[in-house]
Amino acid sequence: MSLYGALFSGVSGLQSQSSAMGAISDNVANVNTVGYKGTSVNFKTLVTAQVSLTQYSPGGVQSAPRTNVDIQGLLQATTSSTDFGLSGQGFFVVSDRATDPSGYAYSRAGSFKIDKDGYLQNAAGYYLQGWPLETWDGTDTASTVSYNNDTYMKAYRNANGDLFYINDNAVDSINMRPLNLNTIGGTARATSTLSVGANLPADANIGTTEKTNALIFDSLGNSHNLLYTWTKRDQNTWDVAAMPPEGSESVNIKAQDGSTYYSAGRIDFTDLPEHVAGGQTMDIDINGVTVTYTFTASSGTAGDPVDTVTTSTGLTVAQTFTSLSEMLDDLAGMIEADFRDGASTLYTAPPGTVATVTGKSSPSNWVDRVAGENAILLRQFDNTQDIRVDASGLTVSAGADPAVIQNTVFTISQLTPAAVWPPTTGNWQGSWIGEPDTTAATNNTTDPNTTSAVTFNGDGTPATFFGYTETDENDPRSSIELDWANGALNMDGGDVSSGGSPAVTQFWGNYNTKDGLQQLSGDYQLNYISQNGNRFGNFAGISVSENGIVTALFDNGVQAPIFMIPVATFVNPNGMNPLTGNVFQQTDNSGLPTVREAGSAGAASVAQAALEASTVDLGQEFTTMITTQRAYSAAAKIITTSDDMLEELIRIKR
Repeated sequence: MSLYGALFSGVSGLQSQSSAMGAISDNVANVNTVGYKGTSVNFKTLVTAQVSLTQYSPGGVQSAPRTNVDIQGLLQATTSSTDFGLSGQGFFVVSDRATDPSGYAYSRAGSFKIDKDGYLQNAAGYYLQGWPLETWDGTDTASTVSYNNDTYMKAYRNANGDLFYINDNAVDSINMRPLNLNTIGGTARATSTLSVGANLPADANIGTTEKTNALIFDSLGNSHNLLYTWTKRDQNTWDVAAMPPEGSESVNIKAQDGSTYYSAGRIDFTDLPEHVAGGQTMDIDINGVTVTYTFTASSGTAGDPVDTVTTSTGLTVAQTFTSLSEMLDDLAGMIEADFRDGASTLYTAPPGTVATVTGKSSPSNWVDRVAGENAILLRQFDNTQDIRVDASGLTVSAGADPAVIQNTVFTISQLTPAAVWPPTTGNWQGSWIGEPDTTAATNNTTDPNTTSAVTFNGDGTPATFFGYTETDENDPRSSIELDWANGALNMDGGDVSSGGSPAVTQFWGNYNTKDGLQQLSGDYQLNYISQNGNRFGNFAGISVSENGIVTALFDNGVQAPIFMIPVATFVNPNGMNPLTGNVFQQTDNSGLPTVREAGSAGAASVAQAALEASTVDLGQEFTTMITTQRAYSAAAKIITTSDDMLEELIRIKR
């Protein structure tokens, strides 16, 4: 009967408008809820199948609530560095527990605070999840991130200390980790990556040198200056040497294949050696032959200035040294003379009057005093630039077949007698072990360009690094190794158990690209130097970039990327299921999440010290409230009117 149908149609109107009023009440109540997405109620007809052309059968109406998850809220600035807002599509990945969560949810509410354990927790009690960052170790399968010309990877060390490489497409407790600011503390990290970008002048004369001073850090947090010297050898051809920093024993530049291109070591002195009974001595081991340097004072009194240095090979310098620099100048000359012109047992071939460094350093400066420092420097280039003498002991000439001094080892021993070590004066430290690659030792004696540090194309981009093109060695990165005399871990590619640590990865640019070293006309110009080491500093806060990289800030000015905030996107975000706490769960209607780096492939970018406001518009809600109220009253009127009509019908029987 149509009257009953009209009655129930009015009831459906009451139900639907009640549902609409419920949504309005939630919207108004959450007008200040961070990241809240307003719910609107749409209506759809409920139609009864018509079986008569002359009678109408009423159906009614149904409500269809819609949570407008895909609507962007306004970003409002805050004063907290741990408040994050998303600008664009996507969600933060959150969990009910920081570690070992029972499940994951997705939220736009970025009002995170630090809990008692140091984890970031939002106002609803959910914890932020993401990807820890480590310095890239060169693993091809690792997911990498570039930041300030350095490369990092999404990885972390588990409870056993094993490095785990993250699958950044997975949302689980293995590939998602919480950000814990309490574990950052202070920091002192050895440099493991070093990037240099500079313009080497194309119009410079052959033999021109340019210098680049790079700041690096050892494992104890000590800062050092690593000095590169670039030397132009030919058109579009440059070589490089590196000065071992003070406090180091040696430096080795390695090509992409791991072969040694250049080695240098230093001995640091703090004062004139102190005379002791029997004479203060210093031993230098060269290819297994020990040369002893004896320092004496003619007065024979301990503590008097040294005026004579004598070597076991018969060389003597006798003068009154009024300064340490005077003594070191003569000592450097004696060390070189002993190596080049000493006993024949120091050589693998009879000694020549002069040893040459083919296409590289002049023969007079491979042992020298470090300018401006109380140290002696020893240098050697790689297999095609080793110290060379021919079989007759004469200087190597073009076309000769030189014998190469291989695996030369210099070791500077402690002062003797040992009872006075370390002395209050005359303290020196350091040793040098140069182990050049001896393969193809007689090749390229007249073509130094083949293994020069870098050659350039005609457009100023690098063509080769250490003789390799992108076809030979696709990865242009080389390495530099340093051994330390100050107690820090050696940067030699070893591990802590052997006193070592990773070598420093050098990046001078990509092949055929002006993103590092370049050679253009004009002056030498340093474009950038970046490295990832730092001295000790206390944790002072964090900064977050638009692509979600969380950088730890320390009170020493150091910034270290430690974490990356991912953004999860859905095909149909409005199909997600809302839960208490302003979070959402995936459903069949929403589809599976796709986890992306913030700001990429349509994912939202991250805004620090900002929060996304509720999408509720009070004016719109109150207007809708009025229309809903009127609609509810109208539906109620349908019921009362239908009731009156039924009552009238009943009165007919009376």
